[in-house]
Amino acid sequence: MTPREIGVVADSHGYLCERTLDLLGDVELILHAGDVGGEEVLEGLQRIAPVIVAVGNGDPDLAPILPWEQRVTVGSTRVLLCHWYDNFGKIHPKVQSELDAWDPHVLVYGHTHEAVNREHEGRLHFNPGYSGPPRTDRPRSIGRLRLGPSGVERAEILSLGD
Repeated sequence: MTPREIGVVADSHGYLCERTLDLLGDVELILHAGDVGGEEVLEGLQRIAPVIVAVGNGDPDLAPILPWEQRVTVGSTRVLLCHWYDNFGKIHPKVQSELDAWDPHVLVYGHTHEAVNREHEGRLHFNPGYSGPPRTDRPRSIGRLRLGPSGVERAEILSLGD
């Protein structure tokens, strides 16, 4: 398998900026970890690459048509995509049962608006952070994963610079 570039976005809350589009312009797949904020965000991302979405608690219009968790396999790498994994220290029991049952290599989640890129119990925990409307109290970011034959080759958080 040749390396695959994956864009990762969460908590866009209806906002999609040009910087996000520029940073993800060459990816082959985009994962959105919920709180999308509307179909127009998905349409904008789909102009770059196919998008796989897990609905978030801030997506009442999308909740009836999108799943809360998605099992995604890219090459030999298993990724569990969800929104509400870590609710500020309380692990969501449904997601924990998915982790136990499927044992993914990577957990991608959102909800906390805080970027995370760390190994935990043999698994990459990756939250790209908050990509919504600019605010003075919150840094904005997205993420990228490079997946190769042996799994994750690179995981990075990218600042949206405002």
